[in-house]
Amino acid sequence: MTTSKPLRGIADCGMISFLSWGTAEMKFIAAAISLVGLIGPAICQTSTPPAAGAAGIAEQVPISSFQWQRREDDNGIASFKISNNTDKAIDSIELICWVGEDRTGGTKVMVWPSPGPILAHEVRQFSRVNIGPVGSSPSVACEVADAN
Repeated sequence: MTTSKPLRGIADCGMISFLSWGTAEMKFIAAAISLVGLIGPAICQTSTPPAAGAAGIAEQVPISSFQWQRREDDNGIASFKISNNTDKAIDSIELICWVGEDRTGGTKVMVWPSPGPILAHEVRQFSRVNIGPVGSSPSVACEVADAN
């Protein structure tokens, strides 16, 4: 009784050349493909979305008493208080300020407390902060995006 090898004819023509290899090469290729198949999904996994971290800092370092004015050049000037409800001093604060309801088109604004950092559980008043272009919008809002 002879063993049938249906793809041997194709392999002899060079169309499927790997069929003529020995078993060691086949095992290596199978192992490599399996390894890539297992590693690929692990590489594509992401950690917690940044928005969740941003919401946390906005709650720990909230803005209160927010007031703003429009200058003649359509930039906004704001005054507000920032409360440091963390256990660390804050040297710099990154705000995201937006016009109307469009948070995606917001402007990033960096502010540095003066004099010196905002100590833990302290409130600091900020005045005359340029929050960027506000156009003719009747509403502007800001939120803490990051604090260092």
